[in-house]
Amino acid sequence: MSVANTQKIDMATQMAVANEVVQSAPKVDYMEMEDVAAHKIFPDLFEPGTVKLKRRKHRHPDCIQSNPMYVPDPEMAKLALVWLMAPKQMLALGLQGHTGTGKTELAMYLADKLNLPLYIVKVHARMNPQDIEGSYVIDAQDGHAVTHKEYGPAAKAYKTGGILLLDEFDKASGELTSAMHLLVEGKPWPLEMFKETIMKHSQCYVIGTANTFGSGHDDRYITSNQMDQAFLSRFMWLETQYPDVVRESKILATFAPKLPISLRNDIIKLANAYRDAALGKNRDGDVDDPIQAIFSTRVVVAWAYYIQAFGLFRTLKQSLDCVFLKSVAEEEKSIVNDIAVKVFGDQLDKPLKELVSKK
Repeated sequence: MSVANTQKIDMATQMAVANEVVQSAPKVDYMEMEDVAAHKIFPDLFEPGTVKLKRRKHRHPDCIQSNPMYVPDPEMAKLALVWLMAPKQMLALGLQGHTGTGKTELAMYLADKLNLPLYIVKVHARMNPQDIEGSYVIDAQDGHAVTHKEYGPAAKAYKTGGILLLDEFDKASGELTSAMHLLVEGKPWPLEMFKETIMKHSQCYVIGTANTFGSGHDDRYITSNQMDQAFLSRFMWLETQYPDVVRESKILATFAPKLPISLRNDIIKLANAYRDAALGKNRDGDVDDPIQAIFSTRVVVAWAYYIQAFGLFRTLKQSLDCVFLKSVAEEEKSIVNDIAVKVFGDQLDKPLKELVSKK
């Protein structure tokens, strides 16, 4: 027998063995559950020995890693867990709050820690019902074009389980919200694209995030649409807030530990000064002539990051310009600049090197 033939036989044997190994490998049951001490999953929320939670034992391929630096609001996260862990979700979960209050982060955090696959639908005004159902796609198979169904993220979550995140769903058109009534209520959902009706999986959890409560046009969130009460009443609502000083300090300490504590504190002080001017001291909108610019936790973290990235020889004002001031409406620039000067004084125009050397 020739060397070439021997090599062919060896290769064929290796392929056969590999196929046998693949076929004999145990199939992972992604629905298998396990009891885990809550403090091991959510150390920020629970003390040791207090409670156990059920979660999926095996991590699904559609799981998405959450932000490792995310610091949850304990009460908000626990309420969301109460909803998620209940034997039945009587209503979908609506997370409403201003931009950058952690709505999407909370949903991703829960899905990640509980090993739940996460399917995100970025809702926008031009989206139609077929966009969330799926489409037919054409693939090549054995030299032929084959058409098959490809379920969209909403249909996939509904059929196979996981968290379905309808992100910024207050931007949806009336046509889309009408088509989603059955979806958010957990009823049999007809997919017009495929001419079939699918049933909600027992482990499908529908969460929607929104800047408004569906009231329509807002001076700050101009792309939000008005939604009818029939749709809104299908949600259990939690209102997310900007972190208090203690929690935001913890966030910055985690994200930018090398910045002086006094500088981190001033960043948070400025953030709250801007929020006072936009939303009032109680964050209830009770403020005369509010500014529209919002200094969210997202901006807080971004500014801390770029203060460091810009280096020791650039000023705080340079990085603040880039992450916030340049995006402020022209008619508000003088007010916003005055607030920054009131908090930081002449330190805004000093390089980081000089500020660090004083600490």
